[in-house]
Amino acid sequence: MKSALCFAIASLSALGAAAALPADSLLTGHPYLQNPAPDAITVMFTSPEGHQITSLVEWTADTVTGPVMSARQLYAGQEVVHSPIHKVRLTGLTPGATYFYRVRAREITVNQAYHKEFGADELVTPYRSFTLPSPSATDFTAVIVNDTHSYQPTVDAMARLTDSIAPDFVIFNGDCQPEPPTLGAAIKALHATATPFGLSSTPAIFIRGNHEIRNSYSSGMPELFDNPGGLTYGAFNWGDTRFVTLDCGEDKPDSTWVYYGLNDFDALRRDQADFLRAEIAGEPFRNAARRVLVHHIPIWGNTDKYRPCTPLWSPILSDAGIDLDLAAHTHEYKFHPAGTIDGNPAPVMVGGGYKPASATLAILRKRGPSMTLEVIDINGQRKDLINL
Repeated sequence: MKSALCFAIASLSALGAAAALPADSLLTGHPYLQNPAPDAITVMFTSPEGHQITSLVEWTADTVTGPVMSARQLYAGQEVVHSPIHKVRLTGLTPGATYFYRVRAREITVNQAYHKEFGADELVTPYRSFTLPSPSATDFTAVIVNDTHSYQPTVDAMARLTDSIAPDFVIFNGDCQPEPPTLGAAIKALHATATPFGLSSTPAIFIRGNHEIRNSYSSGMPELFDNPGGLTYGAFNWGDTRFVTLDCGEDKPDSTWVYYGLNDFDALRRDQADFLRAEIAGEPFRNAARRVLVHHIPIWGNTDKYRPCTPLWSPILSDAGIDLDLAAHTHEYKFHPAGTIDGNPAPVMVGGGYKPASATLAILRKRGPSMTLEVIDINGQRKDLINL
């Protein structure tokens, strides 16, 4: 009886087992950094669909002397192995410090209730580094990119410019990962941006544009990112500067036939009106030395006929003390000084488009109390330099 039971278990194991992936195929791209905070950061990476991967992230302040810490993605006590999207939060870090991290991954070839098997090969990535913001820091450099629409020549050109600038973080202000038909396509498009921009070592903030909202996998897109607060809008500090990010939703009414009744962005915008009131009243916003608003569709200077954000959000923001508003969407670079368009209470920069002739990259620099915005074209030639 015992031998028959053992034979049955062995047979089930053989049936469940599959050929293990080689180590260099366990991840579908490099890790990318999300949601930086003074004492934490998220390391994200992706693995092949249809394969279960056990993984962890190791990190240390010194790769020679250690010590080496580790973290896994856990939910309610279990490691998350069923998803090709991996999200590991590193916590308890020292503000302003530089750390080195790497990913370890191994395939689970058999994952049964009472029996598991693992691939013989383990992936261990090279160490990469990141530097956290310090709450007392007064200096930073940020790059803002928008509306690349996965047009690779523009993505690669902007990435080369970004590499020469060496920013502390990058903001992708919408329509950079457009119209994903499937999870696999979304992951491929993400890495086609994350890899050339070096997001393994430079954290990024992804703002949702109206084109990220379209196509079959669009409702799953937020899973690929880890935004402050866990929503598609929120706020974070880099040093003494407060950044507020908003999600404008679609550029047409929810009732438009092409949405088939599946959208309710009116409700999302109302939720953000409540968020803005609370954010503006909060200490992190009030105590910030500088305040920057970031969103895809312009609140002020929108050229669309449908403009729901302007009457809803503009009255809340009119006396908030915003120093700069960063927008996109129109594919035409514009700079509007405060008080020159739709009653804008702050200077507004609207980024260009994906075509090389119209593409722009913005560089936001803060040094002590001074802040400047430089806008360059795809060849690195200056279009504007604004003192803020």
